[in-house]
Formats: sequence, C-alpha cells, structure tokens
Amino acid sequence: MVRNKSVRRQDCSVAAVENFNQRLDDRGQSNVTTTKYSLTARILHWISATVIIWATITGFFLATLDADSELRAFLSFLNVSLTTTFMPVFIIRVIYSARSNKPQEIDMPGWQQTAARAAHLSLYLVTGSVLTSGLLMMQHDISLFSLVSLPNPVSNLDWNEAFYRVHRYSCMALFMLVGLHVAAVIRHQRQGRNVLAQMI
Repeated sequence: MVRNKSVRRQDCSVAAVENFNQRLDDRGQSNVTTTKYSLTARILHWISATVIIWATITGFFLATLDADSELRAFLSFLNVSLTTTFMPVFIIRVIYSARSNKPQEIDMPGWQQTAARAAHLSLYLVTGSVLTSGLLMMQHDISLFSLVSLPNPVSNLDWNEAFYRVHRYSCMALFMLVGLHVAAVIRHQRQGRNVLAQMI
C-alpha cells in the first residue's frame, strides 16, 4: 500500500513536470509565430522614427540659414529640446527591444537577414552617437521647451568642438542609414513581404 502511494505520487509529479514543460513549449511556439511587434514596441518605434526624421531634416535645413536668423534660432531651440527629451525614450526602446519577443522573421536569404540585423544595430549605435554628441557639444545651458534648464555637461570649448564634429558626421551616417532602412522596407513590400504590417 505504501509503495502504491509512493508510485502514484511519482506519477503525479512526472505528469505535473510534463504539463509544465508542455506549457512552456506552447508559450515559446506562440512567441515565435507572432506576426506583429508588441504595442509598446510599435509606439516606441514610431516615436523614434518621428523624432529622428524631423531632427535629421531640420538639422540639414539649419545649415542653409543665416546664423542670426530667427527661424534658425527657433528650430535649434526646438531640436535641442526635442532630442534631449527623447534620450530617455531611446534608452527605454533599446532595452525593450533587447528583452522583448520579435515577430517571426520574414522568408528571405540568410545573408539578407544578417544584413538586416546589422543595419538595425547600426541604427541604434549611430542614433546613440547623434544624441550623445549633440548633448556634449552644447556650449551653454540646455533649455527644455523653456520649462527646465540643464547645465551643459562639457564646458571645455575644445571638447565641444570635437563633439560637434562627431555629431555632424554621425548625422550624415544616420541620414544614410535611415534612407537605407526605408529603401529596404519599400523593396520588401514590392516583393510581397509585408514587413510594414509588423509595425502598424
């Protein structure tokens, strides 16, 4: 009798473990076959896209304006406020992207998947460089929409100039990467791979 009870307990334990493992497998399979990014990922993506595209376009436009132009002063103030405020959002996006589940990869050659991952990583790295160098190149206190004032992190003019050069080249690289990203999305859409649907 004691032996029978022991056997039944072992059978129940084995069944419970198998049931738990099956649930994990089912959960893992459902994560793999998801067709969309999560709502949080999509919101973070479109906030990032909006800020990056706006700042990139207006940044190049600023170079065409006179140094004492009122429009230049306004756009510079707006861009600094916007991109500085965006920095915590960008950090959250990078962390969330690394920890969250991704949709199933679209059907394409392995080298293209590798290139896509490298391009996304480059976008993160270069965006981080643009934001960081833009903050460190400031030679005066940073006003966030005239609501909060932050001290400039670096007060050495030589270092400010060095970070300005990093910022300028990083912006050029980001412009090319964003263009490459958009071109890749258009190419996939034309070939019948609806990658855009994953982010809408």
